[in-house]
Amino acid sequence: MSYFHAGHLFRIAKRAAASSIKDPDFSIISIMFSVSALEAFINESVELARIVPTSERQKAVEGYVAVMSELEERKEALLIKFHMGLLVFSGSTWDEDTQPFQDFKLLVTTRNHIVHMKADRWESKLTPRGPEPRSLSQYPKFIAALQQRKIVGTPASRSWLALVNDKRVARWACETAAKITDAFVEGVPDGYYKQSLREYVFRAKRRS
Repeated sequence: MSYFHAGHLFRIAKRAAASSIKDPDFSIISIMFSVSALEAFINESVELARIVPTSERQKAVEGYVAVMSELEERKEALLIKFHMGLLVFSGSTWDEDTQPFQDFKLLVTTRNHIVHMKADRWESKLTPRGPEPRSLSQYPKFIAALQQRKIVGTPASRSWLALVNDKRVARWACETAAKITDAFVEGVPDGYYKQSLREYVFRAKRRS
């Protein structure tokens, strides 16, 4: 028997994004748990493939188990796992210059900056009116990408973490995770495994 936890992790991310409590730190919860849910999804998709009945097992599914097991043994990065998984099933990796993979990379980058936190330092010239405001170029590059998506406010001489603490970022994190799982399953060949895996696709919004 196997237990699958990706959906539970994603529900934590969604609850944080939907919370009515005025606590901006909930966006950090959504970011962290959206990425954790995606990691659980790709790892658990391999276990799901292992328990496909022999009579229903396609060669692509067998190849997927072999490749992904090797990647897990080597502790490969999350983005690599999704690239290689799609390659096995569809014959090509994700297009990194299009959506939803662009947002996926940005989400993982944001999560990594939180996990591997460093001092947020910048230089500011003193003027008769006081220190010059912090410019966008003085923030980590991913902040500019978030601002282009209009999900963070205008920088105002504060830390990048304060900018990320935004409900819009929380919702975007959940929507990105949902789109990635859906797009990944679409790349899987039709059959028993795809039908089973579709049950684990994340839903950013409740079905009507």
